[in-house]
Amino acid sequence: MSYWGKVLWVDLTKKKVWDEKIEEETYKEYLGGYGLALKLTLEKQSKGVDPLAPENILSFTPGLLTGTGAYFSGRFMVAAKSPATGGWGDANCGGKLGNEIKKTGYDGIFFVGKSEKPVYFFLDGEKKEIRDAGKLWEKDAVETEDTLHDELGKNFKIAEIGRAGEKLSPMSGIVHDRGRIAARMGLGAVMGSKKLKAVALRGNKEVRIRDKESLNAVNKEFLTEYKRLMGATKNFTKFGIGRLVSSAGILASEADVWIRLMPEIFKLMMRWGGTPGWGAWSMNSGDAPVMNWKGSYRDFPNAGDLTDESVLKYQIRRYACSNCPLGCGGILEFRMDSKKVETHKPEYESLAALGALNLCDDLPTILKINDLCNRAGIDTISLGGVLAFAVECYEKGVLDEEMVGFPLKWGDGKALLKLTESIVERKGIGNVLADGVKKASKKFGKDSKGMAMEVGGMEMAMHDPRADPGYGVSYQFSPTPGKHLCSMVFGDMLQLERFEGYTKSPALYKNEMKYSSPCIGRNMAIGLQYFDLVSCAGFCFFGPLSSGLSFPLKEWINSATGWELDYKKCLKVGKRILTLKQLFNEREGVPKRELPKRVRGIPPLEEGNAKGVTLNLNVYKKEFYDELGWDNNGKPKADTLSELNLRGL
Repeated sequence: MSYWGKVLWVDLTKKKVWDEKIEEETYKEYLGGYGLALKLTLEKQSKGVDPLAPENILSFTPGLLTGTGAYFSGRFMVAAKSPATGGWGDANCGGKLGNEIKKTGYDGIFFVGKSEKPVYFFLDGEKKEIRDAGKLWEKDAVETEDTLHDELGKNFKIAEIGRAGEKLSPMSGIVHDRGRIAARMGLGAVMGSKKLKAVALRGNKEVRIRDKESLNAVNKEFLTEYKRLMGATKNFTKFGIGRLVSSAGILASEADVWIRLMPEIFKLMMRWGGTPGWGAWSMNSGDAPVMNWKGSYRDFPNAGDLTDESVLKYQIRRYACSNCPLGCGGILEFRMDSKKVETHKPEYESLAALGALNLCDDLPTILKINDLCNRAGIDTISLGGVLAFAVECYEKGVLDEEMVGFPLKWGDGKALLKLTESIVERKGIGNVLADGVKKASKKFGKDSKGMAMEVGGMEMAMHDPRADPGYGVSYQFSPTPGKHLCSMVFGDMLQLERFEGYTKSPALYKNEMKYSSPCIGRNMAIGLQYFDLVSCAGFCFFGPLSSGLSFPLKEWINSATGWELDYKKCLKVGKRILTLKQLFNEREGVPKRELPKRVRGIPPLEEGNAKGVTLNLNVYKKEFYDELGWDNNGKPKADTLSELNLRGL
């Protein structure tokens, strides 16, 4: 059936563990992942709990189909009230931990309370223990994982926090597989506040599937089509595809037309280089923000030095997460302080945040910063935003050398590395910056607010809404702000026209249509519902992004569970989860948000793809809220709550 019908609760204060039974109807309405976490948290957690208080519930939940063998179904999610935003927080991660949680016989592990001393949670078969972690505290994430593997065995799957989580930075995430991070929303700080250093799991149960023969048949049919043309990527480096992509980005930035991107192109580029394969295109086309969101690709001419072949020359092996036929991950080897270091290939978001956003084209130093973030457990998107904010504050005289301890300037990788080290350890000015752009701006005062690029306490992802206003809708109106969950480009690749009400983009259209189309708000509402559906089912979003209409989501769900969902019912599940996140924020009194003026094009850029663009996101707000059944203030309407069976929550 793909689910066990129970979750595990761990009270770190009372040192108690217990099971809770979950009814089948709950899975039908919320699937798994953060959908299940959201339902249980709203039921059991009181209004107004401080995110770093013992009462804040921290959950680790795999998706509904995680562990079934369905392709791309290897995800797990971490969730809690966010210390960054004060509202609902969830973070998504791949690797191997999701399958292992499922193999323990639980559909999630929920932590409450706070230990007096550092501990880690141990689960091996039926054995569950809260163990001392004094010797692990102050170790970085990689050291922690290696120590526990030496002690327990390599077949344990481990998630842990690094120094940033211990020091309660709202930029901290939860680390797994020596560098994969459930990074956004500051959930590492929640784990640190509980003095929970790590979770170590070894399951021994086989996930139950209602119709295994049917699921295998769906897998076979999907994979046959999906693998088509993938062999061609072996020659991409030989033929200089990365440089062609970089040039195409420049052409896109200067052209007056927009091309609908097909999922097949995304698949081939991801197979070849992972997300860095798109980096030069994004940094040159106007997709990536430059120079703390005030520059264009002309300010950062060496984008190609950070992406595609430039990164792949360090790669010593590639890898795939559980159940993944794409394999976009990679392990790099480089020298740091005369030592060879193995680290995960940085994602595009990391390269853009540490690179283009800070005008830094020093790839070896960016690799060092990225590795430091993996070990400390820091969200590189937020860190890049904080670094760019600090550099601009220095440039404008809000900060000076005496306050920082050394000079800051655009493109100085060594200074960015030193500043990152101070943020990790909360030393000097790093103690202020470790709390994120919003809080740092309040402390700096003066004119720093105009340089603080955040929305609702979150630094925005590395996709510029002035080039694709769909991102602006997601950043500003989603219950989890600043995250790149939907956009016009995503909608094209996902081929969301399968859902009623979604308007398909033309194959070729003028730039101005991106901003004038009356359907953007509605399309983005459908996109966000689909994201929550895919995530809580346990799938990596790269699956549907790289396969579009051929991604057999409902077929996998129905084969694994025995349900009979059609796509209309599937999307209703996504709508329910999205609406419940909004209800959580309403209950917690989270104020409405607005993107910074600069990000909305006030004043507009003078060069690049978004030249002269000023966004009015309120144009899209009514459509967005209408599609979801929320009122003009974003509050879900009574009839919507009835439709979604959410009355009383």
